[in-house]
Amino acid sequence: MPPKAALCAMLAVLLLASSFLPDAVRVLVAVPMVLLVPGYVATKVAFPGEPLDLERLVFAVGVSLAVTVLIGFILHVGHMMNVAGWSLGLGGLTLFMLPFAKWCASEPAPLPVLSGAQKLSLTFGSLLAVSAVLLSGVGYRQHREFHFTELWMVPTQTAPTYCLGITNQEQSAMRYDLEVVSPNAVIASWNDIPLAAGATWQRDIQLPIMRNASVEQRFTARLYKHAEPAAVMQRVWASIPSTAGAKLVHVSDINGADERPDIEGAR
Repeated sequence: MPPKAALCAMLAVLLLASSFLPDAVRVLVAVPMVLLVPGYVATKVAFPGEPLDLERLVFAVGVSLAVTVLIGFILHVGHMMNVAGWSLGLGGLTLFMLPFAKWCASEPAPLPVLSGAQKLSLTFGSLLAVSAVLLSGVGYRQHREFHFTELWMVPTQTAPTYCLGITNQEQSAMRYDLEVVSPNAVIASWNDIPLAAGATWQRDIQLPIMRNASVEQRFTARLYKHAEPAAVMQRVWASIPSTAGAKLVHVSDINGADERPDIEGAR
């Protein structure tokens, strides 16, 4: 395999394994994969045996950026706008094109002499492309739409057992503290629950529901980041109406409008 083909293949493989790499190494691999490598391999497929002159270099950068945008649209539709999705998209496409690329190119042609206006345009275009990539990275870090933790507490078929669960969608490993409380007691608690990105933790818990109670009973699950035990991260609750209530069980959603009891002092 020619050295340039081996280098492209190595970058593509490293991108596929980027979930296991440190952030600094991940950035060093991702930048050439976004700006150049897929387009460069595409030029070797489209123009076999031709040297990489300035015109084809600009074409390679343009194709790489266009491919990145197209893959982004596909990942958005498939709900895979994460590290794994981008790695599979860019790395997988590059590896797919490599067998069709012709690397037996002749010696590179000398670069043409550029006028002052052409040098200025090329410099401005390069700065614009690099700035677009850097700005997209800043926007990705600030936009938390795809970074969240899911918490639930739902009744099972065997009363009074409830299924309690956490799913980590924060795109990184997290550690949680979780507790289940009633208005006057802590029913159960778990400290330092480690969850990898995309992992789920579940437990069945029996709530001390009183039969034929004359007042509503409410049980709340509160989730904390292990490093921030004083701030509630997520909260869900189950309400069991009194015997005079019309519903048997009401399970809240996170942003429910139900009036919450004052249970913060129970922690």
